Amino acid sequence: MSPTPEPPIDVKRVLMDRALRHAERDGSPADRPLLPRLLGFLLALAVMLVVLLAFDRFLASMQRFLALPIVDPEPSATSAPATVPESVPAYVVPVEPAPEPGPESEAVTNEVPPSE
Repeated sequence: MSPTPEPPIDVKRVLMDRALRHAERDGSPADRPLLPRLLGFLLALAVMLVVLLAFDRFLASMQRFLALPIVDPEPSATSAPATVPESVPAYVVPVEPAPEPGPESEAVTNEVPPSE
């Protein structure tokens, strides 16, 4: 006799059984160990505490800095007073040359201003 062929695998049935097993496993609560969760929580708490304390120290130092009186430094008596150079403007408008006296300028000056 010839060997009987095996029945074909029903792929749909296999996938449905696998999905059912996963669904049953997802519904049950996971048994996570307490020690790693507790250590993670304590580590997160310590990090937050360090960050908050560092921020508090930063704000306290900024308040102390802003509370300092503003005083100009006094010149030392041993050094000679430094000469302050004359400030140079960034842009200087050039001076227009004065008009040369001539017959044209006399005609302009002889004009009568309009009456009001």
